[in-house]
Amino acid sequence: MAILIILLATFTFTILVRRFGFSQQPINYRLCGRIALAAMFLFTGISHFVLDDRMVQMLPAFVPFQYFIIYATGILELLFAVGLLLPGYFKPTGILVIAFLICVFPSNVYAALNSVDFGGNVNGPMHLLFRAPLQVFLIA
Repeated sequence: MAILIILLATFTFTILVRRFGFSQQPINYRLCGRIALAAMFLFTGISHFVLDDRMVQMLPAFVPFQYFIIYATGILELLFAVGLLLPGYFKPTGILVIAFLICVFPSNVYAALNSVDFGGNVNGPMHLLFRAPLQVFLIA
């Protein structure tokens, strides 16, 4: 839920700044969306390092190098945050983000099915009713 709040709050804030700021240019909603996604990936990327013990629980026990995976995906998310803001890089970054979101979705399913106490997954499979559409929204 925090991810959605950050995404929507940043998007709204960016639009308001563009609308009531000093710029006379029309609002570029795609840019506002990229800024919101960058803020979201910055938040989630940092959380991979701050909440690493809890994130490791989202991976099945048989997965090797769990902490390495958590840190590597955190670095990827931080790079996505930067790539979404750089002209000339946001389109390839968007493609990589889509692939990334598809690849990490099974860990969300695992966490929800096993009621992992992190990110709402403690609610069990019902959390997927929120998480799956959110993943599709982020991919779109």
